[in-house]
Amino acid sequence: MKEKRAVLVIDDSPTVRRLAEIVLSQAGYEVYTAEDGDEGLEMAKRVHPSIILVDFLMPRMNGYKLCKIIRSDPELKDIPLILITAKGEDVGQTFEEKFGVLHYFQKPFEPDDLVAKIAEVIGTEQDREEEVVHPGISAEAHGENLVEMMEKLFKYYFEHELKVLVKNIMHEVLKETEVVRSGGLIFSGELKNLSIADILQFISMSALSGRLSVISSNLNAEIYLEKGNIVFATVSKPGYRNFLTDRLIEAGKIKFEEIRGCLADAKKQNLPIGRVLVQKGYVTEDELMVFLRQLTEDAIFHTLAVNGGHFYLEDSPIPLNISDIKFRIPINTIILDGLRKLDESRVAAVMFKSNDMVPVRLITNVEVLEDISLDEKELKVFSLMDGQNTLGDIINKSRLDELEVKRICYTLQKIGLMKIK
Repeated sequence: MKEKRAVLVIDDSPTVRRLAEIVLSQAGYEVYTAEDGDEGLEMAKRVHPSIILVDFLMPRMNGYKLCKIIRSDPELKDIPLILITAKGEDVGQTFEEKFGVLHYFQKPFEPDDLVAKIAEVIGTEQDREEEVVHPGISAEAHGENLVEMMEKLFKYYFEHELKVLVKNIMHEVLKETEVVRSGGLIFSGELKNLSIADILQFISMSALSGRLSVISSNLNAEIYLEKGNIVFATVSKPGYRNFLTDRLIEAGKIKFEEIRGCLADAKKQNLPIGRVLVQKGYVTEDELMVFLRQLTEDAIFHTLAVNGGHFYLEDSPIPLNISDIKFRIPINTIILDGLRKLDESRVAAVMFKSNDMVPVRLITNVEVLEDISLDEKELKVFSLMDGQNTLGDIINKSRLDELEVKRICYTLQKIGLMKIK
């Protein structure tokens, strides 16, 4: 039997990397993963994979730049590339034309389609024919049984978004695939029976610690908890960016080209990136905590909106990259604020259904705005309401989530600072 073919998966979502590793390993591939373009390029040079899967949107080096570098590198230029994107057909076609990307998959996608495409590209079918089959079973029958088994496994994991069941057999499967650590699962379930708010309140009342993972059809979230309080939360959602580095750049605290040096120093010294940013004087420790708290509150807000999928709480320590966080947010406080914003968002989604609406600000006096105490996001949206920008324009230019922009419009209209043209 030939050696396993190596597949390199480059994606900033830990959930996507984990699921891809499970599926491709089960299909007989040797899987390597990287969380961004820089790490992916280094990994590609080291292992020289048979094929590379590249995410389009990533921090540090994005998919476009990575593909460009790979195609200009004499040692890597012939490696087949497959693009993974949430952006759609235009992006995929651009990559096909510029970099010879063989195929692109728009999230969410069927895993069996991905496996079939990889098999087509690097000749897995030929390998399968050369494998030793069980005595008395024809190669054809062996192949059919294997395909059927793989198809069932793939559909189970992806169509049900890695359902974490209480049933013992599923728990064993999850332990074997390292989705949860053996003995580390505290409790799990389906979100059709419980809301995220209910789960968080139970964690608060029980003073539990660990990592709460939420997996739904359009959102993956991780919430780190300590004795019933929230330490940090992060969310991955199509079209939504929620990175500390982006916030710092937008706030004028650091330039894009300076980020790479800080990340390299953090990796070299084995320190959280926040500590390096403070050491180098880009932010004060207090400012850093404010940014991290904003990221956490936004992630909780989006997670509270989930009404389907699955959750599991693991007995997991606080990871190094957020070990410097000093604040602890009481769950009841953040749930109250998050649910209020969620209610406003639902009303706003109805009121501002069309993105062709043109919002107009009614007060432009800075002193008045200061008296009303708009937060940073509200001020950003307000500043874009020039009577020309449509609601869709404001969503794109603000780089905020669509529901969040509409919620802010609802708030501004309620207090008399905005009307629709």
